Amino acid sequence: MENNNAYSTQEANGARRTIFRYITFQSKLARSNQYRPDVDGLRAIAVLTVLFFHTAIPGFSGGFVGVDIFYVISGYLITSIIAKDEAAGKFSIVSFYDRRIRRIFPALFGVVFFTVLASTVLLPPSDFAFFGKSLLAMTFFVSNIFFERTGGARGYFAADAHPQVLLHTWSLSVEEQFYLLFPTFLILLTRFAKKHVREFLCVVIIVSFAINIWAIRHRPPVAFYLLVPRAWELLLGALLAIKAVPPIKHRILREIAGFAGLGLVAWAVAVFTPDTAFPGVWALFPCLGAWLVIYAGENGASSIKTILSFRPLVFIGVISYSLYLWHWPIVVFTKILTAKDVSDFSRAEIAGVILLSLSMAFISFEFIESPFRGGNSPVTRRQIFSFGLTATALSAALAFSIYVSRGFPARFSDSTRSLISKNQQRKADFEQACSNWKRQIKSVADLTVCNIGEPSAKKIMFLGDSHVQQLFPLVRKIHEERGLSNHGAIFTISPGCPPSEQMNRSEPGYHCDSFTHFAMIRAEQEDVDTVFIGFAPPEWTLCPSVNGKCVDSLSKGEVRERFLAGLSASIRRLEMHGKHVILSLPFPAFDKSPPELMIRNAVLGKFLRLTTTPTDLVPASAHRELAGLAETTGAEVFDPRSSLCRGRDCVTEVDGVSIYKDDNHLAASQTGILLDNLESTLRRVLPPQ
Repeated sequence: MENNNAYSTQEANGARRTIFRYITFQSKLARSNQYRPDVDGLRAIAVLTVLFFHTAIPGFSGGFVGVDIFYVISGYLITSIIAKDEAAGKFSIVSFYDRRIRRIFPALFGVVFFTVLASTVLLPPSDFAFFGKSLLAMTFFVSNIFFERTGGARGYFAADAHPQVLLHTWSLSVEEQFYLLFPTFLILLTRFAKKHVREFLCVVIIVSFAINIWAIRHRPPVAFYLLVPRAWELLLGALLAIKAVPPIKHRILREIAGFAGLGLVAWAVAVFTPDTAFPGVWALFPCLGAWLVIYAGENGASSIKTILSFRPLVFIGVISYSLYLWHWPIVVFTKILTAKDVSDFSRAEIAGVILLSLSMAFISFEFIESPFRGGNSPVTRRQIFSFGLTATALSAALAFSIYVSRGFPARFSDSTRSLISKNQQRKADFEQACSNWKRQIKSVADLTVCNIGEPSAKKIMFLGDSHVQQLFPLVRKIHEERGLSNHGAIFTISPGCPPSEQMNRSEPGYHCDSFTHFAMIRAEQEDVDTVFIGFAPPEWTLCPSVNGKCVDSLSKGEVRERFLAGLSASIRRLEMHGKHVILSLPFPAFDKSPPELMIRNAVLGKFLRLTTTPTDLVPASAHRELAGLAETTGAEVFDPRSSLCRGRDCVTEVDGVSIYKDDNHLAASQTGILLDNLESTLRRVLPPQ
């Protein structure tokens, strides 16, 4: 019995050793006397800020700067390796790329395999075809260029036109392009201008930073995505690696540098937002912060170096590459499965995403990355290059076939393909007319208007945002088929702008105050006898303004009161000029885009039994307030909900096909559902024919 117990104890100990040998909290380079665990700790901070930003955790609105921290670290480490080998006279470009392939390819193509399988199940044909194009770009490390060209003006921070499963690989492409050019550049400098390496690097940094400043003003997506405007960040790390600055010999100075650096990083993570003009000058703060942290740890102990060397933090840094690769596809697929935006994730869903990302990163590091890395790897150089070539060829072939086949629509039945196609068409079913989108209006002549009917006729002026704009095809239909008591119509629209002469959107680029001011002057002219006013219920992200610039900051309650008071004054002013006024109550606005939801339901409903419906987000109080304001001012009321809803239940689709183009606008072909309602409202204020 004692022998059996002893044997069982030994067996249990062996099992524990087998388990815990995987959780070493150490890098493959830990045995090197040049290894710095604090740099892995800094890596952990970089990847965690990105992870927390992508899961919308409060306090990490600027977490995207984690990529910039990675760039500084990468420049430092890669240059250190090259400089060390060159100083020893054993630098080899073949060896350099051997290490790069071992480091990058196994984990990357492991994630690719997963994303292809998941995308095959979860993505409709058009999104799967887009995935194929992005996969092809990623395979050849040009996904940064691909996303720069497909991301629109908002670039990385734009609302997804497609589920961008591989969006995060843009930063990997930037690094790979840098690795392709920089080793040769540095070796040539070292061999032919050895005394001026620092000066040459400084010149390139200055040029790259200047291009970054120019691009952020003129072409922001270029500044964000492309190598040249980003190269200065990697080269900052390179300056440290070549010892371009003298070491910090005194502990107190190292402490100051370390804390200052970490403070800059923390400030950028907490304060920056997607609206920050980034990278631009603002990128200096996280990059300089990372640079100072690395610099402070170069020559001796410091508190920050000790903190960043905390073994669990180092472990996150060790698996940071796999964690970066895995977390974003998990976020995207969770969005699809839950039919939610990240900002709407529950705490349990956020925790699930983070834990699954960490688990997959650990598995990837131990079982996919590790066998290819380190001096004891059984994979030879010849095998690693063969693997890299084969993986690239297979990935490219698969990506090309997905794209050419237009996303393999044959995966779905005829009925499912029909539903997907009709809902895709709904997303583009909108008439872009009369827009004064983010335009500075300085006179009535600057207003862009659309006319319906004869120029000499009396007119109904439709004034407001895109919720009024969506009525344009319906009003034209009423005019052409039923007449409007010899009236024409003009549409004066500024999307995103509630009608206010004293308030503006707090986001940059809007000129709601000046637009409304001159639109009101146009409404007072003699040819207009009726004014229809409508707008999406503002989320009270408005500010008192002059010429489009905020001059004060108010609470949401104060903004609401001031806006409603201004709207009441505008209606009374129009009525004093003899105008009839129609005030539209709010249209439904949903938590999910109905056409996107119908596509998702068609794809996942039968296979995974995952279907859901959108919820109207407009509170009943908004209807009551505007209806009360109309009653107080004597304005007529148009209530779209009387045609679209019964109580809080609103129609969003017919036979699985959305009647909306997005989460708050009717498709142009479906506005006929409002025809009788709108016509009767107009005729209540127009003279009889």
